[in-house]
Amino acid sequence: MKNLSLNTKLFIVLIILSAGSLILYLHNLNPKNYDYSESMEEASLLAQNWFDIVKLEKEKRGIISDAHSLVENNFLIGNDWSEITTTLGSLESKETSTNPDFAALTVRLLNEAGIAKGDTVGVILSGSFPSLSISVLAAIQIMELEAVIMSSLGASTFGANQPEATWIDIEKWLRSYGNLKYRSDIITLGAGQDNGHGLSEEGIALLKTAAIRNHIELYIPEDVEESIDYKTKIFQENNISLLINIGGNMASMGACSHSLSIPNGLHKHINTCTDTDRGIIARINEEGIPFIQFLNIKELATRFGIEVSPGIHYSKSTNLYSERKTDKVLTAIILFVGLAVLFLLLRDKIGR
Repeated sequence: MKNLSLNTKLFIVLIILSAGSLILYLHNLNPKNYDYSESMEEASLLAQNWFDIVKLEKEKRGIISDAHSLVENNFLIGNDWSEITTTLGSLESKETSTNPDFAALTVRLLNEAGIAKGDTVGVILSGSFPSLSISVLAAIQIMELEAVIMSSLGASTFGANQPEATWIDIEKWLRSYGNLKYRSDIITLGAGQDNGHGLSEEGIALLKTAAIRNHIELYIPEDVEESIDYKTKIFQENNISLLINIGGNMASMGACSHSLSIPNGLHKHINTCTDTDRGIIARINEEGIPFIQFLNIKELATRFGIEVSPGIHYSKSTNLYSERKTDKVLTAIILFVGLAVLFLLLRDKIGR
């Protein structure tokens, strides 16, 4: 060893470290499934089962969307416009949201938040994303959670904006034919002020008709501040452990200028404003209660490996059901061996 040049010795160490790095890479090629991946799979399957029920019920009633979409679950996509449409929505986002893997994502986020069987969660559902609402309900049912649910019926373009297939119709179909165990505790018209503001008289009449045929009573607040106060109080009284929000209902987001800055995904704490018209999410989070926000769907899909605006069939989601973790012990061993060899090769140099 003493006769080897310094460059040769360093090259030997480089070879050893490179071999170690290759071993580490091969060791991490197969990601480890989450402990709750089975529940994630079950939630995705249940969501798809409920999707199929919606398809059957729409077919029975001859309800067809005028949207030009080829995704596998395109029957979940509403019309470009109807009298109960509240705002513009992205067809690409609505197509992306029809992937049942969002149920699996919900299970994952709930577990990351420490939510377990028997816990109570608050859920705010918007008619804008019926497929996401179904996926979230599938997730909490598989996890056997208790839930306080609040829904709004108005919907953005391509959401549940077909007058004979509003969110409350879909919820009833799932309860009747899919063994959905939950029901909305509070249902509003949605739209401006959470009381239908901005909808035409015909649109409001159509939503009230939907409520009548489903035997539910609408809560119609005077304005959004009343809705925020009332709904927040209900969540507080039920001691929810986490809040899930789907879509951009004004009461959940708030009417203040900071409402659009509420981040996507799971968050345990955000810096909120003190404006009197801040929404339910901000008020609940102020109490130390985490929330999951489903709004910028394409961003969430990209982050967790769910296909954005899928083709006819959904591709297998990546980075969702498993995780790649660096083996710290193996890394330490490889590093130690490399340094030990380096020391042995250079000790004669060091001793001088």
